[in-house]
Amino acid sequence: RSVDVPRGVDAAAVIEALMAVAEAAGEAELAVGASRCCVARLRACPASVSSERAAPIACGVYAITGGLGGLGLRAAALMVERGARRVLLASRSGRVVRGGQGLDARLRALGARAVVIGCDASDGSDVRAFFCGQESLNGVLHAAGVLRDGMVWSMGSSAVECVFEPKALGALRLRMASARCALEALVLFSSIAAAFGNVGQANYAAANAALDAAALGMRVVGSVGSSLQIPAVSGAGMGASTFDSEQLDAMGAISLDAFAACLWSALSASRSAAERVLTPLTCALTEMVGDSQPRFGELAALAK
Repeated sequence: RSVDVPRGVDAAAVIEALMAVAEAAGEAELAVGASRCCVARLRACPASVSSERAAPIACGVYAITGGLGGLGLRAAALMVERGARRVLLASRSGRVVRGGQGLDARLRALGARAVVIGCDASDGSDVRAFFCGQESLNGVLHAAGVLRDGMVWSMGSSAVECVFEPKALGALRLRMASARCALEALVLFSSIAAAFGNVGQANYAAANAALDAAALGMRVVGSVGSSLQIPAVSGAGMGASTFDSEQLDAMGAISLDAFAACLWSALSASRSAAERVLTPLTCALTEMVGDSQPRFGELAALAK
């Protein structure tokens, strides 16, 4: 459990905090103030927290890391459909690596407006060379990522590093390299695992939580940045290559079109809004037990 108490508290306040912990069964986080005790809750919110909407981003040049993956290519198609002049598909291998998802055909359909560039997002020199060699960028979508699943008690440091490098380290490299660019958007492709966790994916959940924290940090200093927490997507991405259609349905996977709609919402949201994490609610929420996991209770009730 995590308990936050105000600075400069005396022993009596600490005892009060510990008593609050004892009384709040099932609560993982508590913040004890001078007159009240707060607990953590996830709640549904409108897609935009502000009535002020910025003009949708489209025209210009966009870079997409993990650009030859299923979600990267769908994002590229969305940008082209909405008028992007060019999309730069950054990929560590420089080639489509997942068969059976029709990715080669999707790449060909993008035509001359898509350019494939070999770039490892976790390699600082690669990322710097990528930014130095391109015309002015309007936005960056960070979709790079890998899986190295395993139970936490048997997970070695290499499995953690393998997952963190393209995700969290890649986001840091991109932010540093783009510091002098007047980006209109920097969207980090996070995962619903960061919010809800997932058995066997402690490293993946933590890496995506780092993306969410990075997006918040960007907003705090006045930079653009948002993270999009994505569930499994049918027909594309790592989930589609790991699970069959029945398993994906049971997990509450969303369609590629639903993914594209969420991405466009993030891109066209108010720039003045606070850091936003979009989490598409899925039928997976019905598996949450409100009494045993109070943090998720309100969302679980909505799904029933």
